[in-house]
Amino acid sequence: AVVSTQSTGETAILHHALFYGLWLKYDALPERYNWERKICEYSIYPLRPEFAEATYLLYQATKHPFYQYVGEAIYQSLEQYTRAKCGYATLNSVLSKKQEDRMESFFLSETCKYLYLLFDTDNPLNQRGDFIFTTEGHLMRVDSFARERRNVFNKGDTDKATNISHLFSCETFPRYRQLAPPFSEQYWFDIASLINLKL
Repeated sequence: AVVSTQSTGETAILHHALFYGLWLKYDALPERYNWERKICEYSIYPLRPEFAEATYLLYQATKHPFYQYVGEAIYQSLEQYTRAKCGYATLNSVLSKKQEDRMESFFLSETCKYLYLLFDTDNPLNQRGDFIFTTEGHLMRVDSFARERRNVFNKGDTDKATNISHLFSCETFPRYRQLAPPFSEQYWFDIASLINLKL
């Protein structure tokens, strides 16, 4: 969910919406979903972090409260279907919700971390701009040289190209719209049709 331009940001928002639709349908994400046949082909859910990570990063990029709403849905599903006596369990199937006696380490190091940071908006990590997360969820400091050269491949307007958060914020939305998705209602109906999601 790297957001570098407005069009890339919109693409990230729409791709995230597809996976949110799948999350709503299964209360987890299957390892493989056949978009053409509209079926779950490999239904295991090993508590992967990518959806929570994308949700966190989109919230950081846009500050749109919808992503905290999505994070709450992720958390509620994890509590309801993956919570086990001594931790959280991989789902053998997102269809049956049968648990396996296994919890991958990335669940704690990434999935939980991104969900925690999504809701702890005052956390110092959310206030700093001198680090990035690696693909394994570790912090990596970015020095000033790298920050100044972040747009080396983008020759456009650097102020607009690096951040689209000016487009969204809690203050820009009336209270009744703060939980509404940051995309058109028609797109949401298209997603529902694409994955056979009952709204």
